Amino acid sequence: MKYAIPTDDGKTVGKVFGRAKSFALYDHGDGSYTILPNEGADSEHGAGTGAAAFLAEKGGRTVIAPEVGPKAASALASAGIAVAAAPAGIEIGEAMARIVAPSA
Repeated sequence: MKYAIPTDDGKTVGKVFGRAKSFALYDHGDGSYTILPNEGADSEHGAGTGAAAFLAEKGGRTVIAPEVGPKAASALASAGIAVAAAPAGIEIGEAMARIVAPSA
């Protein structure tokens, strides 16, 4: 399963979803992280829905973010992507540890 976390510095959970500078994509299957630039961060309109579509294309199954706007939430739900809450500013690894159950 792949988890996506908005980040502005590649180390901590960002404050916003759609306008985050990038997304940390964590693959629970192999334990790898990839930082993907959010090309729609500066979009005049639709940054959240664009980010939802981008993450769906990349195989994201859960977004971990402080909050997601209503249009982005709808787009994520339509794509079958769950949303889990984590506070802004904590390290990405800590956010993952809070959400992802350890493997047996």
